[in-house]
Amino acid sequence: MGNFAQGDAKDTRDESSRAADTDRIQIAQLLAYAAEQGRLQLTDYEDRLTKAYAATTYAELDQLRADLPGAPVNARRGGNTNPAPSTLLLALMSGFERRGRWNVPKKLTTFTFWGSGVVDLRYADFTSTEVEIHAMSIMGVQNILLPPEVNVEVRGRGVMGNFDHDVLGQGTPGAPKVRIRGFSLWGGVGIRRKARHPR
Repeated sequence: MGNFAQGDAKDTRDESSRAADTDRIQIAQLLAYAAEQGRLQLTDYEDRLTKAYAATTYAELDQLRADLPGAPVNARRGGNTNPAPSTLLLALMSGFERRGRWNVPKKLTTFTFWGSGVVDLRYADFTSTEVEIHAMSIMGVQNILLPPEVNVEVRGRGVMGNFDHDVLGQGTPGAPKVRIRGFSLWGGVGIRRKARHPR
């Protein structure tokens, strides 16, 4: 089947067709934008976000955005996700912060040496369903803040320092999975879930 014919087949799928990860990510980004614009209250945003990650059909996803004006979803449904490029956050006797709305890459490396860093994923847009964070801290400290719905897996080691392993709470089925790996030497890597605050 040619590309043109495949595109027509995708566009003519009925609303009961199964949604892809790409579709769930797109709706999650749309909901984040609506919350940022004040069109959704924080509790409504988090409720819809949880439902978006758990949605299995296009009808479920379309229902979550139906009352948002000017919120067209790309007609090309399904397909591969287009993750942001890999990123390095570096603090050498200084600091870094990633907060607010930003695109989370599929691979993120953070390094602090006599410095500090904050990676706040609560308001960020996930561009992939699986994210790998490699966190390294030498005589420095960094904190990774997770939203309530993401799933997390931690494998790190602290040598004469701390690397958090106990992250309270469970993620939502279908939500992005964040894998955090790395080490700390005479430093610390803090990992915790933190609720979003109304803006």
